[in-house]
Amino acid sequence: MSAFAGSWPTSFQSGALSLSGELSTTAPFARPARKGRNVERTSVDLPAGLRQRGASGVAVQIVDMSPEGFRVATHLDLTTGTDVWLRLPGLEPCHARVAWSEGLYIGCAFVRPLHPAVFDMIAARSRQR
Repeated sequence: MSAFAGSWPTSFQSGALSLSGELSTTAPFARPARKGRNVERTSVDLPAGLRQRGASGVAVQIVDMSPEGFRVATHLDLTTGTDVWLRLPGLEPCHARVAWSEGLYIGCAFVRPLHPAVFDMIAARSRQR
C-alpha cells in the first residue's frame, strides 16, 4: 500500500535525497497509539529522510518524537528490528531500529538517544512551521 501519489524527481531515483516539496499525512485511518514507552513523545510535523541499510533514502513525515524515538508516516513496509537512519535538514543521520509497524506508520527507537538540546531544537523547528 502506498500513500504517495505522483512521481519521484529524477534526482531522487538516482539516490540523491531532496526534502523539498509536500507530503500529506492526511489519511482515512487512525494513528495507532503506543503504550509502555519510557518517554512521552511530542507531536511534530516535519519532513525528513529515512533510509534502510544498503538502500536509497525516501521522504517521510515525522508525526511525533522524543529524545529516544520517533514515529513517521511512510509507504515503506519495514519489519521490527530493521536498522534505519533518520535524516533531518542540518543534522547528521541518526541510527535507529524499527520497534513496530502498523499501516502507514512505523515507530523507531534511536540507537543513541538524542541530546536534549538537539531534541529541543527539532521540536522548535516544528513549532515554527
